[in-house]
Amino acid sequence: MQSQIEDEGIAGNNILDQDEDVIALKKNFHSSNLLFFEYLDQITVQISPSELLSVSDFLLKERNFKQLSFLAGVDCLELNLEYRFKVVYSLLDFERSKRIRLEVFCENDLMPSLPSVCSVWTGANYHESEAFDLVGIHFEGHPNLERIFTPEGFEGFPHRKDFDVSSETVEFSFRPTPDGKPSAKE
Repeated sequence: MQSQIEDEGIAGNNILDQDEDVIALKKNFHSSNLLFFEYLDQITVQISPSELLSVSDFLLKERNFKQLSFLAGVDCLELNLEYRFKVVYSLLDFERSKRIRLEVFCENDLMPSLPSVCSVWTGANYHESEAFDLVGIHFEGHPNLERIFTPEGFEGFPHRKDFDVSSETVEFSFRPTPDGKPSAKE
């Protein structure tokens, strides 16, 4: 896979050509259709949903990206892209002070879903619940996917571009702490 700069005939100055994580990913996933981008010295790797768990596991165990800084569901409705929804994962290697970002498109616009990465990074639990609650992306294999921001009985997903913000106001009310969850102390 050639970088954009090589395609333009300016080889040698591209961070993607020299980055050890990019080289390791290309070597270990050479038959995959990984796309690499660089912006402000941060690398983004676009991968397919079927490769999410294997690439994530590789980045954790072989490349030392131990921290999932955040995960965000994105609605690309107004962009000219093949798929409407994607999830962006920001990973951090503390020892090298290095970040890498993964982008994974959901292949079904009507029922967007991806495999859960909770088995790789346990911290993904609440991030995936947030993306589910606000954007409507289902994470297969998640241990307890639930709405965490919107009230019980809420319909729709407020971070979708086509969500009707002029609809009836939602009444938020106190709901008791679910069984098995720690309760707030006053």
